[in-house]
Amino acid sequence: ILKPMRQIQNRITENKDELAIYRKAPRFVPAGQSTQMIIGATPEHDYEIMRVAETLYQKFDLKRVFYSAFVNVNNDDTLPIQNDSSDVPLLREHRLYQTDWLMRFYGFKSAELLSPEKPNFNIFIDPKCDWAIRHLEQFPVEINRADYYTLLRVPGIGAKSALRIVKARRMNKLDFSDLKKIGVVLKRALYFITCSGRMMY
Repeated sequence: ILKPMRQIQNRITENKDELAIYRKAPRFVPAGQSTQMIIGATPEHDYEIMRVAETLYQKFDLKRVFYSAFVNVNNDDTLPIQNDSSDVPLLREHRLYQTDWLMRFYGFKSAELLSPEKPNFNIFIDPKCDWAIRHLEQFPVEINRADYYTLLRVPGIGAKSALRIVKARRMNKLDFSDLKKIGVVLKRALYFITCSGRMMY
């Protein structure tokens, strides 16, 4: 009788120790917490999905949100029906990743890219270019004067190339040949920028 009692008491003590460690543990793991959304299994619009992702980043400091296109591999009656492979929203998944990147590294808000009136992404052009076309009043951007965050909003200019532009123009005025060397994708950017007041064509 005494031996089982001692085992029970030891186990209770161990549980208390585990509980104390758990209570002192950080809210998230040190490397950061992530989550995943399955896209296309339920009827939410892209706008709703990105609003949720934005909230997770802001309120819970999530490291990453992953997006996966829903594929009904079991053909179960309780799961959404897909008539053929074209129903798999792979392009939609890609657009969500692009937008996630714009929110995390380019300073965009979900409400700038989508709205209740325009709740889904354009399937023909990427979200950044789509935003630029809908805000032509903000363009063209003068490469030799625009600040870093304005440059980030130009299609064809990434975070690294925007930083290179800001550094390089301290020495000399930049032209289109300089931008190409820096890494700007001119075939996309040329419609939205000027160098010393002139467009490329």
